[in-house]
Amino acid sequence: MSRKLAFDRILFSIPVALSLFGVVMIYSASAVLSMQRFGSPYHYLGKQVAALVAGFVLMIWAMNFDYRRLRNRAILMGSLMGVAALLMLALLTPSGPVRRWISLGFFSFQPSELAKPILILFLASFLDNRAEEINDWRRTLIPAGIAVGSIAFLIYMQPDLGTAAAICLISGLLLYLAGLNPKILMAGGALGSVGLIVMIFQANYRVQRLMTFLHPSDDPLGAGFQIRQSLLSFGSGGIQGVNLGEGRQKLFFLPEPHTDFIYSVIGEELGLLGTSVVLLVFGLLLWRGVRAALRAPDRFGYLLGMGLTLFLVVQGALNMGMVLGLLPTKGLPLPFVSYGGSSLMVGLLSVGVLLNISQHSN
Repeated sequence: MSRKLAFDRILFSIPVALSLFGVVMIYSASAVLSMQRFGSPYHYLGKQVAALVAGFVLMIWAMNFDYRRLRNRAILMGSLMGVAALLMLALLTPSGPVRRWISLGFFSFQPSELAKPILILFLASFLDNRAEEINDWRRTLIPAGIAVGSIAFLIYMQPDLGTAAAICLISGLLLYLAGLNPKILMAGGALGSVGLIVMIFQANYRVQRLMTFLHPSDDPLGAGFQIRQSLLSFGSGGIQGVNLGEGRQKLFFLPEPHTDFIYSVIGEELGLLGTSVVLLVFGLLLWRGVRAALRAPDRFGYLLGMGLTLFLVVQGALNMGMVLGLLPTKGLPLPFVSYGGSSLMVGLLSVGVLLNISQHSN
């Protein structure tokens, strides 16, 4: 029987530090914008603080909820079907051409954020039960593909191709860690790449984003304006930055600086030193998350821990790559740091599960 240990204090401190740092940066990035839109500089700050409090409650609860109980088939299927229903509800709610949120009046929730850990939970349990049949098409690969493909398709229809692609990428990595034959994985990756290209060319704005990524200087005042302003933020910050709160690109030059492009604000105000510290903290999260997963007493805990760690770190890497012009722009927030209650609460809940896994280390 596994020996119960104290939780990983370093792993605990990482989301706490990033979330509190995120609150500071969100206020710096959004105060002027919030004043213009809502007549108060504290609108976005207040909502993020409320989400932070709720997220900490969820994290503490998850720390004390034995992760092994999540293997229950009824819980897994109910959670997966519930997420699918929420995604469909978001699509069917009439409120304009794009609908990624379900509005509850005082709070708007983004179902695609919850879909990520729920799908990881489902795959961890499913692949644990198929340990000896991981390369079996009928018993393992087709059912797993249907689960991942269904959720990814619903997210793609919102439309949110970036999140759908990230979910497929993380699922593929989890299949590899579960023991999938690399040849099968590469074949699936090739087919997925073809599908991604087809979906890109189904919408003009996606083609424009791709062309802007390949040729960012062709239209600096049009399609390339966003990434150009992001790069100017990093260039203006230099090594030490222009000081917290003194950034200029957030003053209506960089669109929505408190959300997907908050790393650019960090680059301008805190410089290379600030962005490097954030990058190192995500590296620390990767280390402690992998450590907790490797020490899990069972295969389910290993797969769940690795999946949740990849979810947070890969999304962080994709966001940082996007704002640095290394990847095409897409709507992926920087975990714990970007403005967004759904992302913050789900991220903290996921770390809570990781902390619970660390308590049951061998």
